[in-house]
Amino acid sequence: MRDKYVSRRNCDEEEVKRNILKRKISVWLVIIILIPALLYISSYVLKQRHYLFISLFLLAAVMLPFFISFEYKVVRAREIVLLAMMISFCVAFNLLCAHTIPLHGGSAVVVLSGIALGPEAGFLTGALGRFICNFFDGQGPWTPWQMASWGIIGFISGVVFVRYEMPSKKETDNVEKKSIGVVYRLRKNSPFVILLASVILFETAGYLFVVLTGRDMADTKGIMLYIFGLAGLVAGGILQRKRLQTDSIVMAVFTFLVIFIIYGGIMNFAALIMQSSYMEGEKISLAALKALYITGVPYDIMHAAGAALCVFLLGEPFLKKIERVQIKYGIYRN
Repeated sequence: MRDKYVSRRNCDEEEVKRNILKRKISVWLVIIILIPALLYISSYVLKQRHYLFISLFLLAAVMLPFFISFEYKVVRAREIVLLAMMISFCVAFNLLCAHTIPLHGGSAVVVLSGIALGPEAGFLTGALGRFICNFFDGQGPWTPWQMASWGIIGFISGVVFVRYEMPSKKETDNVEKKSIGVVYRLRKNSPFVILLASVILFETAGYLFVVLTGRDMADTKGIMLYIFGLAGLVAGGILQRKRLQTDSIVMAVFTFLVIFIIYGGIMNFAALIMQSSYMEGEKISLAALKALYITGVPYDIMHAAGAALCVFLLGEPFLKKIERVQIKYGIYRN
């Protein structure tokens, strides 16, 4: 009965575990080493030229974990179609919101893709979705940075939230009880409380640090929001030990935090990198970085709030529809 839901190659369990571990290691190597290397090459070696080639290399790097999974798992057409559908939703919602209502549906779909399909699929949805969106919004040296930022958001969403897996033989009769909307609720969601409290605590500590050290609040509050916010996210992730549950409020607050801190933090820094690489002899300075972060706060708040509102209104219904497809066609997230 398990084969009805899981299509694996003729590999023993130990070999499957080794290949899964290999895939996870490849994902972290791509995020920690390969993507920063590609962004460095794009900014300083190629001087912002040939950014489309860098974007294609980045896509190839993101797809590496999927190629590794071919060794132990038969990837069926239905799984590829579901992933392609999520990417198309990401592009469609982003373009719709960009030209009609002032929301950010594309960023919201990236977060939901990671929750529904897993971290690797979330990364691919974000990276490829941003690449396609920029064919309509405009390609440029910012494209690799946006692809990396959206991809990381999708990856983190898949890592932080609870895993949804197809049932085993004993659980087949209770599929409906495993519904994301039924089981994973806000109650007993102590990991979310820990994460939120950690971010608030670190942001408060950052404010006190600025006050007690006598620094200029107007000059440093921008960069401190991102630095201490990121520290709070990392500390909360380490302390919580459990995954977050897919409730509308939880997903909306998480979306706001991760887009404001991660996406905003990366793209403000990217703006400084691109500016310095364009101007010969221009060096990265702390003063310029502070100015970019303080001027980027209003846009990042609007971006994060727009995506969070989309997730709050559409998140749970969207996940339930995806879940029905997963149950009907036996698709599970790794």
